[in-house]
Amino acid sequence: MKHSFRLKRSRLKSIFSEKMGFKKLILENKNDVQNAINSILMYIELEDKLVPVNYTNNFLDNFISFELTLKPDFDKKVFFDSIRKFEGFITD
Repeated sequence: MKHSFRLKRSRLKSIFSEKMGFKKLILENKNDVQNAINSILMYIELEDKLVPVNYTNNFLDNFISFELTLKPDFDKKVFFDSIRKFEGFITD
């Protein structure tokens, strides 16, 4: 199961500064996006359930996109609950 996300780079930066307490976030390539998403998953304690994949960092329109997939050994309910928690964190 996969769920796709598309965020403005500025939104991701504000999540890091306002919610996670980091002063700076640099997003120069796909690895930076991957590290940022993994950091959010660890911060909200979902790294054991979700795996981020298929990162893009579009400098032209200032958006990043990625997908979250469910790790094996979990059922659909865990996936939907985890996605809901992740969405709540990035949109509040």
